[in-house]
Amino acid sequence: MHHLGLLSLITLGLVACSGDDPPTPTEVRSRISTDVGYILREADAASAAGEALPGSDALGMLERVLGQDTELATRVKTAVAAYRVRGELAQLRGEAVEDVFDPDEQTAYLNDSMFSDANQVGDGIYQVPPDVACAESTVNDDGTTTEAIDPECSEQLAEVQLRIRVSTSGDAMVFALQIGEAHDEPLIVTLTKRSIALTIDLDDAWRAAVALAPLFGEDLPNAELSGQLTGKLEILGPAHAKGSLTFDRALSIKLAEAGQDLDGPTAFRFASAKANVVAVTLDGNDLSGELALALGETLIHDEDATEHDLAGMTANAAFGTGRALELTNVGLGNRTTTVSVAGTRARTIDLNPLDGRVFAATITHDAATGLDTMSVSPRLDVRTTVDHALLGEPAMVYDTTQLFVDGQIRGSASGDRIEVLAGTFSLVTNPSSYGFAAGAGQCITGADTSDPTTGAAYMRWTVGACI
Repeated sequence: MHHLGLLSLITLGLVACSGDDPPTPTEVRSRISTDVGYILREADAASAAGEALPGSDALGMLERVLGQDTELATRVKTAVAAYRVRGELAQLRGEAVEDVFDPDEQTAYLNDSMFSDANQVGDGIYQVPPDVACAESTVNDDGTTTEAIDPECSEQLAEVQLRIRVSTSGDAMVFALQIGEAHDEPLIVTLTKRSIALTIDLDDAWRAAVALAPLFGEDLPNAELSGQLTGKLEILGPAHAKGSLTFDRALSIKLAEAGQDLDGPTAFRFASAKANVVAVTLDGNDLSGELALALGETLIHDEDATEHDLAGMTANAAFGTGRALELTNVGLGNRTTTVSVAGTRARTIDLNPLDGRVFAATITHDAATGLDTMSVSPRLDVRTTVDHALLGEPAMVYDTTQLFVDGQIRGSASGDRIEVLAGTFSLVTNPSSYGFAAGAGQCITGADTSDPTTGAAYMRWTVGACI
C-alpha cells in the first residue's frame, strides 16, 4: 500500500511575504522537534478533560424516542456516540497512548524522512522522497512485512514534482506543499511555539488534484472547488489546548461524472457560508472544557437528487469535574431544516419554532446512582414531517411528528426508561395511537415490538408509575 506520509503533509506550510532568508535544515528540524513535540504532548494531556463529561442516559433515551426516521435523530445519535466513547478514549489514553501515538516518534519521522539535508533541493525547498510517498508494504507468508519502493510510483512522483517550501514569517515557521510545474500551494501549515494551523485553499487544491491524479492512477471527475478552510491546534497552557475549524471563505464543492453538468440533478454539491464552525477547549488540569459551534447556512445536494438545506447550526457547551454539562444556544438556524427530492420537500425539521428556534439544557450526573438528569429551557419542541415514498424508503409503523419536553427528565441505567421529574414529556405520532403524554412522577418505558401483520419493528411506549 502506498502512503504519502500524512503527518509530513500535515506539517507543510504558508506562502510567506517576508524577505527573510529560508531557515536552514538544522533550524527546521529543531523547530519540529521542539514545537511540534510540545504541541502534541500538551494536546494529549489536555484531552484528559473528556473524562469529565456526564453520561448519556437522558440523551440516549431521547434518541430512542425520536426514532430512526429524522435528521435530528441522526444528530442526537452522533452526540450519544461521542459520550459513550469517552470511557474507551480515557482507557486508551491511560493505558496505551504511547503505543498509539508517540510525539517523539512522529517528529523524528518528519526530521529523518522529510527534512534531511539530502532532501533539500534549493533554499528552503525540500523534495518529497520516494520512500515517503511510494513505500509499499507486503505481508509475506510467514507473517513478516517487506518494505519496498514502487518504481512506477517513483517515476510518477518525479513528474508531479511534489515539494515542500519552508519559510519564516515573524516567529512562525511556515510550510507550503508545492505541486506541479506551476508549484501551486494548496496546503499551508503555520507552526509557532504554541500552535499549528493547517490551511487548505480549495481553488488551488483542484489544480493540485489534477497534478496528483497520475500518481494514484485515478480518473478525475468533472469538478469545481472554491473557498478556504483552516484547522488550528493551540496550546493555551500546560495541559490546556484549543482546537478549531474555520471556513475562512465560503466553501463550494461541485463534483460530477465526466461530461455531466455540475449544476445538474446527478451532481454532488456542497456549499457552506464563511463561519467559525467549531472551537473546542480542553483543560486537563481541572478536567473542564468548552465548545462553541456556529455552522453557517449549508446546502448539500447528493448524486440521487436529494438536497439537504440547513439554515445553520449553533451550540455552546461547558462542562467540568463535579459540574453539570451546560448547553446553551442550541439551534438549527432561523428557518425550517428541509430535505427535498428533485425539488419537492420530503422531510422537515423545526426546533423550538415558538421559542426563537433555540433551547438550553443542563445535564447532571449522579455518581451514586449513575443516572443522568436533563433540564431544558424554555422547552424542547421538535416538529418533523416526512414523505417516505418520496424518499424511496418503506413507511414506518408510525412517524414522530413532535417531541415535547417542558421541565426535567431522568434517564435509566438500562437506557429503556425516562422518568419525568418535573413538567411534561410528550410524543405526538402519526398515527396518533402510538404517542404518549406523561407528567411529573410518571415514567415512560420503551419496548422493541414488531407489527403482527407486516413484521415491521417499532418502539412501543407505555406510561405508568415509576417502580
